[in-house]
Amino acid sequence: MEINLNKLRVFYLTVREKSITKAAEKLFVTQPAVTMQIKSLEEGLGIKLFRKRGNVIELTEAGKDLYSYAEKIFDIVRKMEGRMARYSDVSGGCLVIGTTRSFARHLMPDVLSNFQEQFPNVKISLRVGSSKAIADDLLEFKYDLGIIGELPYGSKLKTINYTKEEFRLVTSNDHRFVGRRSVSLKELENEPIIIREEGASSRHLILSLLHDHNVSPSVLIEAGSVEFIKKYVIMGRGVSFLYVSEIRREIEKGLLRDIPLKEGPILLQTVIAFPRDAGLSPAAEAFLRLTECTY
Repeated sequence: MEINLNKLRVFYLTVREKSITKAAEKLFVTQPAVTMQIKSLEEGLGIKLFRKRGNVIELTEAGKDLYSYAEKIFDIVRKMEGRMARYSDVSGGCLVIGTTRSFARHLMPDVLSNFQEQFPNVKISLRVGSSKAIADDLLEFKYDLGIIGELPYGSKLKTINYTKEEFRLVTSNDHRFVGRRSVSLKELENEPIIIREEGASSRHLILSLLHDHNVSPSVLIEAGSVEFIKKYVIMGRGVSFLYVSEIRREIEKGLLRDIPLKEGPILLQTVIAFPRDAGLSPAAEAFLRLTECTY
């Protein structure tokens, strides 16, 4: 037994409106068409939905039972239609963004504040992790967008260039590099370097850069916490490469020193990423427009 939803809707509206004429008006069809659809529904079910008592037509017990289910079904349909309508524009819905801890602190507040001013009814959920972890989760459709550092992500993700973030070589105040006008990457050959954890785009960038200059660093420790790295460098336990925005306060207070490189500044390209074959939600499209990113 299969129930055709179009026929069920005709039956539902006829009962709700208590009139074949009104049901026909709602459906923009003729009265005979409504009668034919109800008859076809009865034949398909093998039951009578209406009975006539004198000049009054009323529901059978089966008709009453079917109508109670139809009420629930079309109530859900109305809610579904309303919910989906929220996604057809940017008047509601949710935008889930994955980003790194560093970007969440220094890059996202301004852009998200601007987005919320433009689209106050969109709920924003910001989640953090390494660039690699977020890229993997994007392929699992856990986020609408990822704002992460550039990595070799493969063809399943589409990436749009966003901003460039500068890295600086940082040392303690009593390090041998302090006072120098600049140092070369080659001078880091035997220097203990504290780097970010596996999966971080900054780790990939720094190690690739050192490799390109034939430098084999003496990696002292890997860490996922920028605060830990800064404290370890301040203690004189090694040097590191950190975003300018991450060290500004410590530089101003004289706790860390940033040392210029002869090879010039180190810039990390950040990207906005999303699954290549997935359609973007209106909120995600609005976010790209706001950040002036085209795809």
